[in-house]
Amino acid sequence: MFAPLDVFAVRNQRAEWVGCAETLAKALELICKAGTGSYFVFSDETNHKDFFEVSANGVLSLVLNE
Repeated sequence: MFAPLDVFAVRNQRAEWVGCAETLAKALELICKAGTGSYFVFSDETNHKDFFEVSANGVLSLVLNE
């Protein structure tokens, strides 16, 4: 069985795969560990994307649901 969520960083207007996760909570952990920047979590099951931003002081914010 595969993890249903893929985490991507957005760098230089390109998506770079960060990892996969079983749950949104685990995906957010991956994002926080990856550091400052823009990210999105893609659901393979629903084709839904959630966009997040990690600020310089480490605050994680939901930017957009698509």
